Formats: sequence, structure tokens, C-alpha cells
Amino acid sequence: MTSADAVAVHGVSGRAFEDLSSRMGSEPWPPTPLERARIRMDHLLATDPGGCWVAEDAGEVVGCSMGLVREGMWGLSLLVVDPGAQSAGIGRELLTLAHEHGRNAGWRVILSSEDPRAMRAYARLGLALEPAVEAAGLSGLPVSADVRPAVATDRELMDAVDREVRGAARGSDIGAMRAGGAALFVVDGEGYAVALEGHVWTVAARQEAAARELLVAALSTAPDGGRAMVHFLTARQRWAIDTCLDAGLELRSGGSAVFIDGAPGPYTPYVPSGMYL
Repeated sequence: MTSADAVAVHGVSGRAFEDLSSRMGSEPWPPTPLERARIRMDHLLATDPGGCWVAEDAGEVVGCSMGLVREGMWGLSLLVVDPGAQSAGIGRELLTLAHEHGRNAGWRVILSSEDPRAMRAYARLGLALEPAVEAAGLSGLPVSADVRPAVATDRELMDAVDREVRGAARGSDIGAMRAGGAALFVVDGEGYAVALEGHVWTVAARQEAAARELLVAALSTAPDGGRAMVHFLTARQRWAIDTCLDAGLELRSGGSAVFIDGAPGPYTPYVPSGMYL
């Protein structure tokens, strides 16, 4: 993949997820604006060029995979195939190439949609499947005074907490999320959260009490009258499920899952990032 493929990949991704929602009878995922999607793609092309691949048919991009490696952790950031090119082995080959990028990684994680073909492929990699739910609704909880906006000097805390909780720091991924317009919050000495317009991108903290405060702050970024959303909540994240229920959100089983193996951290209290794991 190169930066010149970004527009085509964005189009394939939009069509693939729209088709998936139609096939599964589920609510469509909100489309990501091209400008924001480009930030993610250009960032991963810079940090993990060996993990980013496209498939072409007659010179047209019909699929893409993006894998990343962070301090011994491999993750799948994106795997999409145009609906008209699916079931022909393209997705399997793209996944193989992205996965090979992490051949020396100590542990692996994939956040999966409800697509049964994708889940089959991820399970075949030998990762353990953890069913996940999502939460959505209007948050009614006040933000704690212990939460403040993050500043540049908080990167050391963020990296330290990520290493303790998930086993690997995100490093420059934090800057990419900020460049995408997200709000970042911190509880001093405890952890951080990232959210955009009520969509919780990630939460990581040392203690559940701080994680709850950070999650509430992330939910509060929803526009007035707008819904907040949290994805990929597994049984490990009971603290987050309880917080969402206390805030007035509803739980939904969208059929998504977390595939994981070998994680050196407890992976809790944590809400994973769909883009950066």
C-alpha cells in the first residue's frame, strides 16, 4: 500500500461495512470522513509500511489490510474487501500478509466485526475469542473534577499505563488520534481516555475507579442530544459495563468479538481502540 491508495481504500472500506450492515441486519457504523481516515492510513504507512497491503483487480483497489506492531504486540487495524470481490480468497491473503508483519511479536489482538467469515479467519490464526457487547445512549453522569484535558507532557503517563494494562505503549498513535480531532483526558497518575463526539476510542487506567471517571468524561464528548457509544466490551471490562449502565446507556449484542492471545498485561481496566487496538 502507498499513500496514493488512500482514497480508493476509503471507498472500499465504506462499501464493505455498508454491505456488512445490510447482510447482518444491523445498524450501520457511522462513516469515517476521508480526511480523518487518511490520518490513520498515513500514520500506519509511516510506522508499519510492512503491515499495509492492498489487493488490485484490473488496476483497481479491491481490498486492504493494515497490521501494526507496538513493543511486541501485533494488531490488525483494518481488513476490508470490496463486496463484489469477496469470497475469492482475497481477504485471506491480505490477512496473511498483515499477520506476517507481526511474526516476531509476543502477542496478538484483533477487534472483529460480526462478519462470520472474518471471525472464522481470525479463529484460524489460533487466537482465543472473547464475545463483546457495545453500549449506546445518552449519558447522564457528571464528569469528575479529577479528570482534566491531557497535555503533551502526559505522554509518559500514557505510555506507562499502556505497558501495565495492555503490555505495549501506543507511542505516536496517541498523536495520530489527537490529529484526528479526538479529545484526550487524564486522571493524574492513573490513566487516560480518548474520545470523539461521544465515540469512546480508548480508556486505560491503573485502577477501576479512575477508569470509570475517564470513561464518563469520554462519554461526555457527545454533542448535546447526541448518543455516546462504546464498543468491544468483554467480560474483562465489567467495570465499563457497569459504568455505561449507570450512565443510562443500553447494552447491545452486535455480534462483535475480541480475538487475543499471549497478552502480557491484564487488558483491564481498559477499552480497546478500534484503530490502534
